[in-house]
Amino acid sequence: MSATCVFPSELNSSHAALQGWNRELDRVQDFDQVTEMVGRAFKPHAMQLRDPARTLETRLYSTRVGRLSMFFLEYGAEVKVEPDCFEGFVLVEIPLRGGGQYRCGGETLDGDTAHAAVMSPDKPVHLNLAPTLSQLIVRIDQGMIDRSCAAHLGYQPKEAVSFDLGLDLSGHAGRALTSTLRHVLDGGAGFSPLLDNPIYCAHIEQMLIDTLLYAHSHNLSHRFEISRTRPAVAPAYVRRAVEYLEAHAADAVTMDALAAAVGVSSRALFTAFRETYDQTPMGYLRELRLQRVGQALLSGDPASANLTQLALQWGFFHYGRFAQYYGERFGERPQETVRRARG
Repeated sequence: MSATCVFPSELNSSHAALQGWNRELDRVQDFDQVTEMVGRAFKPHAMQLRDPARTLETRLYSTRVGRLSMFFLEYGAEVKVEPDCFEGFVLVEIPLRGGGQYRCGGETLDGDTAHAAVMSPDKPVHLNLAPTLSQLIVRIDQGMIDRSCAAHLGYQPKEAVSFDLGLDLSGHAGRALTSTLRHVLDGGAGFSPLLDNPIYCAHIEQMLIDTLLYAHSHNLSHRFEISRTRPAVAPAYVRRAVEYLEAHAADAVTMDALAAAVGVSSRALFTAFRETYDQTPMGYLRELRLQRVGQALLSGDPASANLTQLALQWGFFHYGRFAQYYGERFGERPQETVRRARG
C-alpha cells in the first residue's frame, strides 16, 4: 500500500462527514483562544508558534460516538505543543494531510498520512506539527481499554495497557482501525441518527479498542499471545472453584474452604489458577466482587448509593482499600460511577 492517506483526499473541513460536528474553532487566529479551546478538548498545555511572523488559522471540530470523542484539528501554522502527560485517556492522531514529529515517553515518530500516533497516558508528550497538518483524532478512555483487556484475558492485569507510539496505517491494525473510522464517517454523513444509537456506538467503541488490543503492539501484547496458547479447557476442579466463587462472592471465603469445597489441596488449586488465569483464586474473587459492585453502581439503584455498605456487602471491609482497587479496575472513583449512572 502506498504512503498516501487511507481516507479520501477530500476529507477536510468542508467534507459532508464533518458537517454535523460541533465547530469549536473555525479559522480562528487568536493564539490565546486557540490554546484555551484545544486545552479544553484534550488537556491544558503550552504552545509555541515556530514562525512568529505567521498567524494561526485553526479549525477544531468535535463529535461523540458513545463514550468516544472524535476531533478534526488543523492549526494552519507550524506549532510546538507540550501538554506534558495525558491523564486517563489515549489519543490516536491520524494525519489526513501533512505531518509532524510526535514524542511520547521515550519514543519518537515522524507521523505522516501513512503513520498515525497512539499516545498513552502518563508519558510526557511533545509535538512539532507542520503548518499543512490536518488530523483526525480519537480520544479513548483508558479505563475502557483496561476493562476490555481484562475481559479478553479473563483476569485483571496489575498494569494498565500502554501502547507503542507508531501505528503503520498500511498494516493490519492500521487498516482495521481506519476501516472502522471510515464506516463512522460515512454513516454519520449518510444517516446521522446512527451516532445517536447507543447500540451502534457501543459496537464501534469495542471494534476500535479490540483492534488496538489485538493488532497494535503494547506492553501486554505477550499476554494475548499466551492467552491464545493456553488450554481452552481448565481442569474440572478449577471450573468447580469458579462456580463456587460466583455463588459465594458475598460470603467469607478462605483458600482452605475453597480447596475443600472442590476436593483438592490449596497448593494444587493455587497452581492451577495461576496456569489457567494467571491469577490467584483470591485475586479472582476480588475481581468478581469488584464486577458485582460496578454492576450495582451502574444499575442506578438508590440502595447502591451507600458506598460503604455496598463495599461491606461484597466483602471489602476497608473502604479506602476498596476505593483504591475500584479505581485501578474501572479508572474512576465509585462516586464518579454513581454520578455517571444517575446522569
